[in-house]
Amino acid sequence: MTDWVSVSGRQTPASAPRPAQAPAGAIDAPAMSGTRMLSSISYFGMRGKEDLGDGYAAIWQIETPVSIDGKATGSIGGRNSNVGLKGPFGTAFLGNWDTPYQWSTLSVGSPVRNPYTGDLSTILSNPGFNVPNTTTQSGRVNNASDATFNRRQGNTLQYWTPEWAGLQLRFSYSLSNGRVGTPAGEISPQIFGAGLEYVSGPLRVRYAYELHKDYFGLAWLGAPASANPSNAGSRATGSTDDAHKVLIVFTYAQTKWVVGWDRLAYRTDDGTTGNLNRYRRDAFYAMVQHFFGGGRHSVWLGGGYAMNGTCSRAGGAVCNADDLGATQLNLGYRYDFSRRTDVYVAYYQVINRAWGSYGFSPRPNFAGGNAPPGVHYRGAGIGIEHTF
Repeated sequence: MTDWVSVSGRQTPASAPRPAQAPAGAIDAPAMSGTRMLSSISYFGMRGKEDLGDGYAAIWQIETPVSIDGKATGSIGGRNSNVGLKGPFGTAFLGNWDTPYQWSTLSVGSPVRNPYTGDLSTILSNPGFNVPNTTTQSGRVNNASDATFNRRQGNTLQYWTPEWAGLQLRFSYSLSNGRVGTPAGEISPQIFGAGLEYVSGPLRVRYAYELHKDYFGLAWLGAPASANPSNAGSRATGSTDDAHKVLIVFTYAQTKWVVGWDRLAYRTDDGTTGNLNRYRRDAFYAMVQHFFGGGRHSVWLGGGYAMNGTCSRAGGAVCNADDLGATQLNLGYRYDFSRRTDVYVAYYQVINRAWGSYGFSPRPNFAGGNAPPGVHYRGAGIGIEHTF
C-alpha cells in the first residue's frame, strides 16, 4: 500500500484543564505530511498435518513476515506459528499466535481482506496514549506494548472447541516463564483469553475477553513512575488489566453491516495516596460495505468513537479524564479482479480531542512515531492484495 498522511496539531495552553494522564506544559504540534509505502501484513507461510488415525492429526504452521518495501522483515516464525493436535476433541496447540481478542475482529471487521491503516483497530482494542494498535510479544516487555490488547502472543497454549450448532469457543493462556524480580518484589506476568463465535446464516457474532496479570499497562497511560514495578521506588506490586469486545456482522442483499464495542480497564495496586490506580474507557465502531457489479465492486463507510473514560486515584482523590477520547472515519472503494486479487483506494482520519492520543497503525515516521495529544491524522492511499 502507498499512502499520503498528514498530521496537523493544535496548541493547548499550559493553563488548560488537564486530565490525570496528560503531560504537563503547553502542547504545540506542527503540521507535517508525507508519503510512504507499506507492506501491511504481507507474509509467507507453510502449514501441514500428519494423519494419526481415528480422526486425529498432528498439525504445524510456520508464518513469517515479508516486507516488499525493503524494511526489516522480522524473524522466521514471527507471525502465527504453532505445533499441536487436532481431533474430535477440537484443536490444541502451543506457539506464537493471535489471542482470541485479536482474532475476534480479524477477517470479519475490515472492508478489505486484511486490516489496513485507518481501519477499526485504530479505535477498538487500544486505549490511545500512543500505545501501539497491535503487537507481537512473548511476555511483558516494559514498554507501551504492555498496554495493547490486539496481540500476537508467544509462549501461548490455545484450545479451540469443535463447532456445534454454529458455536465455537477459543481459549488461550500465555505462560509467565517464571517469576520476574523487580525493585517492588516478584511479579508473574500472564495473559488469559477467551473467545466465542456464533454463526447463523447471514449473522456472525463474536465475543472476546482478555486478562493481563502483572503487565502494568497503566504505567504507559500517564500514571506516575511508582505504577511501574520496574522502576526504583515503585510502590506497585501487582496489576490487573482486562478487556471485553463484542463484534456483530450481518450480511444481507449485497450489504455487510459491522457493529463493534469494547471496554478496556487498567488497574494497579499502587497504594500511594493521590496516585492514579485505575482507568477505564469504552469505544464503539460501525461500518457498512455495499457490493455491486456482480460482487466485484464495493464501497464502504466506517467510523469509530472512543469515549474519554473514567479514572480513580488511591485514597479517593478526584480524578479527571476529560478530553481523552477521539473520533475516527474511514471510507473507500475496492475492486476484486478475482477471489485472490483486489485493489482498493481509501481515505481515513482520526480527530483527537484536546488530550487524546489515538493514531494510525503504523504511525507516520515523520511524526517520530508518536504525536502530542490533540492532533488530527489524515490519510489517503491505494493498495493491492493478493493471497495464495
